[in-house]
Amino acid sequence: MKKINLLLLLVFVTGSVLMTSCSKDETIVDQHPTINLKGGAGYTSTDVTINTDEQIKFGIIANYNASSKEKIKNVKITLTSNNTPQTLVDSTLNAVSFDTDYFLSFSAAGTIKLVATVTDADGLTAETGFDITVEQVGVTVKKKTNIELGSSNDTFGSYYSVTEELVYTVADANQNQAKIDFGFYKGAANANTIASPDDADLNTVYHNDSWTTKNQTRFIMTAMTVAEFDAIADLYVFPEFVDANASSEIINLVNDKVLYFKTQAGKRGYIKITELYLRGDVAKIDVIAEQ
Repeated sequence: MKKINLLLLLVFVTGSVLMTSCSKDETIVDQHPTINLKGGAGYTSTDVTINTDEQIKFGIIANYNASSKEKIKNVKITLTSNNTPQTLVDSTLNAVSFDTDYFLSFSAAGTIKLVATVTDADGLTAETGFDITVEQVGVTVKKKTNIELGSSNDTFGSYYSVTEELVYTVADANQNQAKIDFGFYKGAANANTIASPDDADLNTVYHNDSWTTKNQTRFIMTAMTVAEFDAIADLYVFPEFVDANASSEIINLVNDKVLYFKTQAGKRGYIKITELYLRGDVAKIDVIAEQ
């Protein structure tokens, strides 16, 4: 009987503790500081996708806790990419509030996590942030300068491979047909000309009717200036190549003209006529093409 009474006593005591605990409805006041991202027109405050070199603006508003009255001692902003953090801002303060705007841009593609953290005098923290996905604009291009091409089986070579960035003589081109993207010749009627391997006039000049592979490169004469050509950097956004406006050859070439081309493999690029020598049947060109 004593054992039963003891058990009942323990149960009642436990129940009393639970009930007593529940009866005390204590109000817990958050003592942390606050930090928020500014919203509204012109501000980025949520996950965003941007292009390389595109600028975004974000703003930080941090406040001390009015209950604790512990002032803000530090605001820190970090950018983390590939698990490597980089400190953008690390401000030491003694303030009740913090309000600042920032501008960001990135030159390379990737994913970046932005985190802004506020710390008060009591060591309590709060944080906010968003993810930034940076996409590359344009395609990577390569540039080859001072390419010399000759006509009529010249020792300079008369054919060019865009992929290899190599000049081929007529004899070598016959053995490497699939690599050839265009050729140069000077004709009696067409004068200085750049043409595709499948162009009828080029076939007549170089007697390559027997070729089993003739890449179909197409050309469009542009209004691009030499300065615009020379200003093209490692990344470039090519305009639409309109096949209906293209041809298998561009005749009557003159210095400083720029041709837009697309190879059979789909690689786009430009050819700048740098110099047509007094001799008349040798051309120096620069080529920019998709990597």
